[in-house]
Amino acid sequence: MFHFMIDLENTGSKGLQGAEYLSAEDCVTVFYSQSCLKIESGKLQQIMDAGSILKICRLKNTGKNALDFYIASKTGEVFGGGYRGIVAIVSRDKGYRAVQDYWKNCVAPARKVVIQSDIEQCILVSDEDSVRRELIREKLREVNLETQYECYAEQLRIRNELEACFADTAYRDLVGQMVNIVKGRKGNRLLYLDTIKQFGRKRGLEIYTRLRQVV
Repeated sequence: MFHFMIDLENTGSKGLQGAEYLSAEDCVTVFYSQSCLKIESGKLQQIMDAGSILKICRLKNTGKNALDFYIASKTGEVFGGGYRGIVAIVSRDKGYRAVQDYWKNCVAPARKVVIQSDIEQCILVSDEDSVRRELIREKLREVNLETQYECYAEQLRIRNELEACFADTAYRDLVGQMVNIVKGRKGNRLLYLDTIKQFGRKRGLEIYTRLRQVV
């Protein structure tokens, strides 16, 4: 469970990178000012689609580091209200480390504060044991370029063969789903079961009959 504090002045819409990994248990508060009023609509939609609580906080008066003080104050308000989750400050401003240090070392019991430049990285560096953290790790995992290109070439070959095989059928628009079934499958039994599961018995049987011509 996270409460994300978005320093929009500092990160812009890039701070919402990873919004697709939010959950209904998370809260997102966007801090902004007159100088930074715009945000990508797609990122906001991802927050709403996740069911997360969305709040906005506009800076009333300008001043040096004013927005920083807003976020620091909000962190204290949240923890003071009994919150036991993680506060994630989304900013490139290293000054927030003081907030992190305070809640880590000066308060009993300690509270968890993470600071990163976007939502995705906040989830990644936290100690949260979750599926979404593993999904991000897998997405960012470095792979051998040549090996991956070979996989791509094989997938393209399969797709081309499937498109040719189903060109004269009503199932030609389903080729993309078929590729995921065919690649890496060993044996007709698994191919049959996965095809029936994906497309249902009637359509699956018809598709399976043709797939055997390709596999």
